[in-house]
Amino acid sequence: MKEKIKGLKINITASAIISIIIGLLLVTYPDEITIALSRVIACIIIVAGVAIVLSQIFENDKNALGIAVGGILSLLGVWMLLAPEDNIIINIIPIAIGVILVVHGVQDLTMAVEIVRNKGKNSWVVFLGAIINIVLGALCIAMAFQVVKMIFWLIGVMLIYDGITDLFFVHKVKVSKVVVDSIITREEDI
Repeated sequence: MKEKIKGLKINITASAIISIIIGLLLVTYPDEITIALSRVIACIIIVAGVAIVLSQIFENDKNALGIAVGGILSLLGVWMLLAPEDNIIINIIPIAIGVILVVHGVQDLTMAVEIVRNKGKNSWVVFLGAIINIVLGALCIAMAFQVVKMIFWLIGVMLIYDGITDLFFVHKVKVSKVVVDSIITREEDI
C-alpha cells in the first residue's frame, strides 16, 4: 500500500510539473501557441483533403464532386497554414460568441425601448446594458484572434495554479499506517 501511494505521489508530482511548464509556455507565448495550434489544425485539414482526393481518384466510380470537395478542403488548409492569424476554425468560437452577444444586445435594446414606451423607471440602465452587450459582441467578433490568445493565456494561468496546488497537496499527504481489511462482502450475505 505504501509503495502504491509513493508511486501515486511520483505520478502526481510529474503531472504537476508538466502542468506548470505548459502553463508557463501558454502565459509567456500565447501568440506563438495560438499560431502553432492553428498550423497543426491546418495540417490536419490538408491531410484530410488530400486523403479525400486520393480516395476519390482511386475508387472505381470516380466522384468529381468528392475530388472538388477534397481539393477545396486542401486549399483551405494551405490558406490556414500560410495565414494562421486568419484561422477560421480557431476564431469561429469568439466570433460565434460575439454574434450571440450582439443579438442579445439588440434584443435588450428593444426591451429598453418598450420600457420607455411604458414610462418605466431607470430605462437608461437597460439601454446602457444593451449598448455594452453590443459593443462587447462587436469586439469579440473584430478581435477574435486576440480573444483566443487571451483564452490560452488564462488556460496557462489555470495550469500553473493546478500544478502548484498539486505539488503542494501531494507532499502534504502522509501515509497512514492503518491497514483496512479488504474482505469483499456480497450483498446477499448482509
